[in-house]
Amino acid sequence: MQGRPLTIMNLVSDTGYGGADRLALDLCARLGLLGHRVIWGCPSQYHLRDEADAAGLEIHTLDFSGNMDMTPLPAFMRFCKDEKIDIVNVHHSHGRHMLVAARLLGLKAKAVFTRHCISGSAPFVGALFYNLMLDMNIAVSNTVRKSLLDGGIWPRKVITVYGGVDIENFENVPTDKVRWFREKYARSGTFNIGIVARLGLYKGFRTDKPTLKRHEVFFKAIAVLGRDCNLLVLGTVGEKDIRSLKVIAQNNGLDTDKITFCGFQDDMAPFYQIMDLNVLPSPNEGLGLAIIEAMAAGVPCIGADSGGIREIITDGLDGYLFRSGNSEDLAEKIRIIMENKGIRDRFIARGKEKVRDLFAIDKMVRETEKLFYDLLD
Repeated sequence: MQGRPLTIMNLVSDTGYGGADRLALDLCARLGLLGHRVIWGCPSQYHLRDEADAAGLEIHTLDFSGNMDMTPLPAFMRFCKDEKIDIVNVHHSHGRHMLVAARLLGLKAKAVFTRHCISGSAPFVGALFYNLMLDMNIAVSNTVRKSLLDGGIWPRKVITVYGGVDIENFENVPTDKVRWFREKYARSGTFNIGIVARLGLYKGFRTDKPTLKRHEVFFKAIAVLGRDCNLLVLGTVGEKDIRSLKVIAQNNGLDTDKITFCGFQDDMAPFYQIMDLNVLPSPNEGLGLAIIEAMAAGVPCIGADSGGIREIITDGLDGYLFRSGNSEDLAEKIRIIMENKGIRDRFIARGKEKVRDLFAIDKMVRETEKLFYDLLD
């Protein structure tokens, strides 16, 4: 079995704007380059659909109205049978639910669920179905793996495969491109601090309540710091997000003139090149892809001391961790980095080393490919 080309169906069912979607697409593109037939199952309005097509992946459309909508199930099962799919790898909740239903109805392909976030399910609710119907759960960090185990998933049904990035893509950005982005988004003579995170507005959202990624903690820290900084805010989608973030900044004492709203960007590499520091204050990251990308690009990083971020940053060695939710502690860590070039340089060098050792995309692809072959043996 080892070595023969596989036919792999990857199902994504979110919007295409999250880090999980990017990681899944990069994985699939590399598996395709290794000679496997990779099919990208996604909604018709999925953000990365054209990019998946450009990467040479076959596109299979699955539209649905909600997490429990099984309307695409019959067509999905026929497709898998007709195309002799070896592996179905799902990356979001809807795909997981449909995959379990398909196995109950006799789907022959091996079933794999890649969990990108910390499991929030009630312990043991549904775990029996997932243990019996799924062949393997891939956790993108040990933090995610532990959350699955705590939820009742059997240890033999969970493996950690760290999410990885294409290091060369973040290291080798053309000089003229960086110059253009610097002139457009950075501010000369100031310290440019980036945050790459979705706002995650939801029904009933209030700008005086905690946000998904804790932008308010970051904004308050900059206000407490009182230094001349330019904040590069990336990952937000649309004017509604920007209006909300302006209110959140003002609520936390920060002048919005210090913020450059860069919106959602498909190509993040040039933005990391114009950052002096990258901050991720999220308390519940399954991994923290934005920190890995920034480290690969040579940017010192600060992250909340929680979740999968702890598996990326070793505090004081290759970055700083701050007490989750504590703006004063974050402000102090930012101040130290701003004032100490030696620390910045050390974090840059060791951060790059960490990414090469643990979070390179080739490592992720090799481990995933081996898992797929092992399931079929």
